Amino acid sequence: MKSFILGAFFLVTFHLSQAQVKLNHIAVYVEDLADSKSFYSDIIGLEEIEEPFKDGLHIWYKLGSSQLHLIEGEWEEPTINKNNHLCFSIEDMEGFIENLKAEKVPFENWPGESGKITNRVDGVQQIYFQDPNGYWIEVNNDF
Repeated sequence: MKSFILGAFFLVTFHLSQAQVKLNHIAVYVEDLADSKSFYSDIIGLEEIEEPFKDGLHIWYKLGSSQLHLIEGEWEEPTINKNNHLCFSIEDMEGFIENLKAEKVPFENWPGESGKITNRVDGVQQIYFQDPNGYWIEVNNDF
């Protein structure tokens, strides 16, 4: 009986500590902060927020209750795979794609077909493209 009570206490404690975890921010290392700022502000449409460093090497964006931090530094070319990507959800896929085309940002579906949209089995549409540093971005309409 004692081990059952301890086990139940452990499960409840473990569950409560899990429930208290939230995503604070995602940091993305960039080669050129100005290019990346333009991309994430103008193409993705993120809202810039104040950052505490004020050193010209950081830009912070609001992501719901989390943040995206862009950090410029001595650049080393990363190994980039489409499986490792940031994903943003939007309401208007058609309008977003029109903006990508106007800004001459190429996009593709998951298999890599240029200008195509992936239609998931659950009805969500997805597109993929790369930021100025080569990082993969997914945008979907699961808003």
